[in-house]
Amino acid sequence: MSSSSLASMMGRRILLLSPHADDIAYSIGGIVAQLSMQADIRLMTIFGHSGWVLPQALCEKSVDAISVEREREDRAYCARRRINYDHLSFPDSFVMGYDKETELSISATDDPRTEGVVNLIRNAVAHRVPQVVLAPCGLGGHVDHQIVRIAADALHHVEVLYYEDVPYSSNLPLPELERQLAVQGLTPAMTADIEVVLESKCEDMWGYRSQTSASTIAEMLLHAGRVGIDTARYAERLWRRVN
Repeated sequence: MSSSSLASMMGRRILLLSPHADDIAYSIGGIVAQLSMQADIRLMTIFGHSGWVLPQALCEKSVDAISVEREREDRAYCARRRINYDHLSFPDSFVMGYDKETELSISATDDPRTEGVVNLIRNAVAHRVPQVVLAPCGLGGHVDHQIVRIAADALHHVEVLYYEDVPYSSNLPLPELERQLAVQGLTPAMTADIEVVLESKCEDMWGYRSQTSASTIAEMLLHAGRVGIDTARYAERLWRRVN
């Protein structure tokens, strides 16, 4: 993988698939920061009806109120990065009633939302006609991420690249992470040096105040630091399907 490969994405129409508000900023915020003025980027958040929130003070709020807050954070991020934004209102795993164990163990093929998400993303790609789609690898097994991964795998006639889901990626030993992706039929596509935009990526993550803590930042830095190559101390990686 080459850190210079990011130049190949400049000037292109790019669709970012984000299971939740925050996944793009967490996982590939450095890539987005470097491309935001150099490409036509649209972010689509899939599970916009959400009840999960970090600060204790917000936990007493309703799902609708939390969803509004998360959408506000998402729109602010897209405004800062000058990228287009689509907000979808599929219920996330919290609203579906899954607990922390279930959302990481249930198969996406058994989830009633999967077919609808697959069809919606297929139609969105046909309508928007992006040249590149960036989607989650689904590391960690979160069902919402797995559903979007299935939808991305079903896309044809468009280049699809997959990002390593933060913070889930940081919880896997690097050899195991790479083994899992290889078994899934993914191969390395790009390593992007993000050191020059690392501070602004952290600021973007903190913009998601309802979701971000110091430990989240630390997990991102851990993973970005261990995938750096050559002179790039911090990096983000993208993968592509073998076939």
